[in-house]
Amino acid sequence: MEISVPYNAVLDRIDYTSFDGELGIRSITGVASLEEAKTGDATFVASANFADELEKSAASLVILEEGLELQPKNGQLFLRVKSPAIEFAKLCELVAEQMWMRPPPGISPLADVSPAAKIDPSVTIEAFVSIAEGVEIGPDCVIGKGSVIAADCKLGEGCVLRSRVTLERDTVLGKRVRIHSGAVLGADGFGYEFEKGRHRKVPQVSCVIVGDDVEIGANATIDRGRLSPTRIGEGTKIDNLVQVAHNCVIGKHCILCALVGLAGSTTLEDYVVFAGYAASAGHLTIGAGAQLAGECVAYSDLEGGKKYGGSPAMPLMAYQRIRILTRRLPDLFKRVTQLESQLLKD
Repeated sequence: MEISVPYNAVLDRIDYTSFDGELGIRSITGVASLEEAKTGDATFVASANFADELEKSAASLVILEEGLELQPKNGQLFLRVKSPAIEFAKLCELVAEQMWMRPPPGISPLADVSPAAKIDPSVTIEAFVSIAEGVEIGPDCVIGKGSVIAADCKLGEGCVLRSRVTLERDTVLGKRVRIHSGAVLGADGFGYEFEKGRHRKVPQVSCVIVGDDVEIGANATIDRGRLSPTRIGEGTKIDNLVQVAHNCVIGKHCILCALVGLAGSTTLEDYVVFAGYAASAGHLTIGAGAQLAGECVAYSDLEGGKKYGGSPAMPLMAYQRIRILTRRLPDLFKRVTQLESQLLKD
């Protein structure tokens, strides 16, 4: 689709300290990497190491760190900033706002909405949505095509549910929560007791509570609690295909990357980071600010403010040393075999 972000809107959004050159166009028509950018595109430069790529780039607008001694070409504007990655993200926000134009308020005639639901007039409800009795939806929410909101759910102001999102009963969303396609919140937790040769289901009778400004990725699943709620703290970001089991408590501003799995009753304190494929066993606590590398698995409580790797989780530096030594094992084994043979000969 065609994008046109006015030059003045860019300057208003970016926190720049100085600029060089002159933009040869009136608006930005896209964002791209240095290599792929064409006239009208914006890009950013993280360091002087990309000077050669910048020289070849056709980008019209370049966001780069202040202090870099690089000069723009004709028709090219350099905005010098303290943090190129953050300021470029702000520019991408402007582009994204045009790529996803909010549908106008109103309820599609193809939606199934209970008359017992309380829906603010500013809400957008698209086709094939199902909303049950007792649901409350605050101002400026958007409910995407095919989404299902079960009984007694509550959505705060400015929430966006993309297509085919499911909120099971009693799910509570704070303000400005964004949930991407296919995610399921409030499904049954995985709980069984073994009785007389069979697995007896333990009903999960609580709910999921999500704080303000949380984002939940496509096809993520967050199970409702057994007796107390599963909680997702303010500002936490959850990537695609993440599993959060029943009764987990996730603190504020945590990051869970793709394919993370949290077993039941895991507690993450504030600002915890789980890289891709990282996981935790249940009934344990990960301290504030802890960071788990990819494929790291926590089987016991972890102290906050430290980095971990491996399975079971250990301090990251120790894990990296072990990996280096592990790669040397074949050579070490060969040397030991040679020494044994020499000793036997002697």
